[in-house]
Amino acid sequence: MTAGDEAASERPQMEAEASDHAVVTQVAGDYAEHHHNYVRGWEYLSAVGVGEDEIRLVEEAYVHTTRDDGVAQPVQRAVNALKRPLGQRNVVVLVGRPGTGRAATALRVLLDVGVSGKAIFNLVLDWDRPRTAQIPSTPGDGFILDLSAYRSLPKDFYEGLIDYQREAAKRDAYLVVLVTPETWKPGSAVATPAVECVGPSADEVARALVRHLAAHRENWLDELAELLGGATSPEAAARLARIIANPEIKKVDDAKSEYLNWNTYLLNWFEEHNSSEELRDRALLIAAALLERLPADIVMNAADRLFERVKGAVPPGGALAGLDLDKRLDAIGASRVDGDRISLSEERHALHESVLTHVWQQRPQLRRVLLNWASELSAPGGIAVKYLEHIADSVTRLAAGPNGGTVLQIVTKWTATDSKPHRRLAVGLLESMAVHPVIGAAVRKYLYDWAGQKNTSEALAQAIAKVCAGALGSEYPRVALTRLRILAARTDQRGAAEVAEAVRVLAARPDRRVLVLGEIVEWAQSEDPVMRQAGATAFLALTDLTGEEPISLSLAAELGGEPDVAPEDPLFVRGWRAAWRHEATAVQAQASLAAWLDSAEVSDEQVIDIAGAVLTGHLGDKGVADLLVGSDAITAVGRRRRRALFDRLLHAVAAPAEEPDEQQEQEQRTATAA
Repeated sequence: MTAGDEAASERPQMEAEASDHAVVTQVAGDYAEHHHNYVRGWEYLSAVGVGEDEIRLVEEAYVHTTRDDGVAQPVQRAVNALKRPLGQRNVVVLVGRPGTGRAATALRVLLDVGVSGKAIFNLVLDWDRPRTAQIPSTPGDGFILDLSAYRSLPKDFYEGLIDYQREAAKRDAYLVVLVTPETWKPGSAVATPAVECVGPSADEVARALVRHLAAHRENWLDELAELLGGATSPEAAARLARIIANPEIKKVDDAKSEYLNWNTYLLNWFEEHNSSEELRDRALLIAAALLERLPADIVMNAADRLFERVKGAVPPGGALAGLDLDKRLDAIGASRVDGDRISLSEERHALHESVLTHVWQQRPQLRRVLLNWASELSAPGGIAVKYLEHIADSVTRLAAGPNGGTVLQIVTKWTATDSKPHRRLAVGLLESMAVHPVIGAAVRKYLYDWAGQKNTSEALAQAIAKVCAGALGSEYPRVALTRLRILAARTDQRGAAEVAEAVRVLAARPDRRVLVLGEIVEWAQSEDPVMRQAGATAFLALTDLTGEEPISLSLAAELGGEPDVAPEDPLFVRGWRAAWRHEATAVQAQASLAAWLDSAEVSDEQVIDIAGAVLTGHLGDKGVADLLVGSDAITAVGRRRRRALFDRLLHAVAAPAEEPDEQQEQEQRTATAA
């Protein structure tokens, strides 16, 4: 049975080993604690709890697979594998085709081994390469890890499961891994038990769900029996059951039509509205589908723009010409909702999605026209500019369906055009596609590759950075940071301004400020010069004090507000040291620290502590004397702080009682000269 199961079998696959350049810092810590110690928040994958309704559905309506040969059904086999008498494994793999109900089976397995519904979590794959060290094992919790988007898994993942199994058993945690037969090829690398997941009959699944969700409509299944053949997957049966249970569906025929994506209805409609006089109605239907539940004037104007794009001639007289709105809505089967908004799906649930899919599939020569039209509508000054996200979501659904690759091809070309409307919608679409459950993994991989390619244009680099600052950074912060790291390391500095802004946006969330700063400081301290360049550049972006609400002040306040949980070596100190020692960013690091010394927005104690820690032991370094002596632009605050800093550094130099060595003498001379 399927309850929130994986996407359809045509989902793009992600190659696990193609993006093996991400750096993961492994430090011992508590998964549940996401406070200010930056190493803890990034150590493990984040987890999302399973909803109560979904848990209840699996508890009360799960259909067990039965076999005539007496072999135990998948749930029992998986439970036996997890709680075997001679040494618990605590890890099991469910192998099956998409749509066979693996997600529901995983939930049922975890419930049956005694994990509370509130303690079951889906893991968010905020990584570029599967690593067992990032899988949490908190006591009493159960985790579901869906790796179906990977064509293969790296060898060290299989090997790492051995150590994870020991840790999970010790902590009484459980892990269920979902894979396809093509994904799971462990060979002799791991002894993790794998259970084949074959779903029950579609009719059994549909009836169990309808009884649970809307028992009074179970008889509908008798009339829809033709839809549940032997080849129907449990996932498809679950979809039909939810359609039947939807109170917005009033008739059996409508349930059938929605299940079939309104195919027959739309084929008939387009055949009946085939005359040249009715082409304008077709444009209105498509506009209403793209702009479902938007104001009538926007939909009507958008329809006319589409009609003109296919060389249609709008009747003379403008808004005075033609039939009244209600007549035109009748022609396309739409209605008014919420006052003056237009909806296709009010009377035929989900029809608007099916219209776009139908046109996309049936009229391939119209695809580029539709995308250019959507770009025009959402452009600055466009009639639907306020609804860019709405339009992006609609187009993303097309990208996730059959022949959706066309969308990505066109969108990437848009990023390099001189057209601001096209670039704006391209960013919106890439952002939406990057977090989509079906195509997201593939799109994130494209973003990774583009970020490092030599021929990536300035426009594409800017687009990638903007995507990382948006939904991608919100849902997959480490994935976003990795792409920003690659961009920041580019010697051509393409997209540099957008990268700096994206880093600041990621650090703006209070729960991630110190986490992001800590990750970037790790880069800046790397032995790898490319990584060091990226880290130093990104760190200096976070220290920038310009703008209305600089993120550096929030970071400073957070680091200074709770010294008891701050790392021994403050992050700002480590970051500035690394940026100053890196030749390519030394001058910028000096200027950045000087700006902090001159700013009244940062407390005296904090900035002097930071500057003192950065400079102590390095007074002979290039630029130190310039920083201490300063320039004509120094503020009164800056002069006072420099005197205090100078006194502290002199005291640090004079403090040792023993005979000063040659380096100390040099530092003394430098300080005196300053």
